[in-house]
Amino acid sequence: MKYRHLLSLMLIILMAMPMSGWAQNLFETPSTKIAPSKLFPILSSTDIVGSPDHAIPTETILKIRDRCRSSVPSRFTPYAHESYCACAAAATQGTITVGELTELQKDTSRKLGNPAFEKYVKNVMKPCLESPLEDIEYMYCITSRDTDWRIRYPVPFCKCVSRNIRKHFEQNGLEEIMIGWGNTRIQPDQSPIDTIWDNGTFLKGRSGAKDQCVGSYMELQNFR
Repeated sequence: MKYRHLLSLMLIILMAMPMSGWAQNLFETPSTKIAPSKLFPILSSTDIVGSPDHAIPTETILKIRDRCRSSVPSRFTPYAHESYCACAAAATQGTITVGELTELQKDTSRKLGNPAFEKYVKNVMKPCLESPLEDIEYMYCITSRDTDWRIRYPVPFCKCVSRNIRKHFEQNGLEEIMIGWGNTRIQPDQSPIDTIWDNGTFLKGRSGAKDQCVGSYMELQNFR
C-alpha cells in the first residue's frame, strides 16, 4: 500500500472515532450507576406485585433467591453463599411485606433510621449471616498464614475460632451491620460481609476469639 493511501485511511479513521465513541471516556462518573449488593432484594418494578400489607408471593421470593445466587460475594464459600440465599429468601417471605419490599427498592431507604431497612437487617440479614459467617471465618483461619506456627492442631483450633466469632456476631452483629451498611459513605455494591470486616468492633471481637482458643491448641514443646 502506498504511503498516500495509508495517510488517507488514517484520516478517515480519525474522523470516524468521535462518531463511534472511541475518542470518548470509557467511564463517566456522573452517568455510572452502582448496583446494590446481590445479597439485597432489588427487583424490577414489574416483579413486585400484591397489596402493600400482604406477604410477598412465592414467585417474587424465587426471583430474590435467584438474584442472590447470581453472584458470589467476596470471602463467601459456596456453602456460605447457598446457605445465606436460602435463608434470606425464606426469612424475607416470612417477615417482610410487599410494601416494605417496595420501600427497599429506593436508594434513599437503605440507611439507618428507615423502618423497612432496619427491619430487613434485623429479621433477614443478621440471622441469615450467622451460619455463613462461621464457615467463612473457619476457611479464613485454616488457610491463613497469620495463624501462629506453634498451633499443633489447626483444624480444631480454627473450629474454635470460628465458633467464638459466631458467638460475637450473634451478640453484636446487628449493630455492626447497621453501622456498616447503613453508612451513606459505604459503596452500595458492598456486601454486608465487606462492611463487617471494616468494622472496628468486629475486628476486635475476631482478635479476642482467636486469643481465647490459641492456648488450647499450641504445642508446648515449642516454648522450651
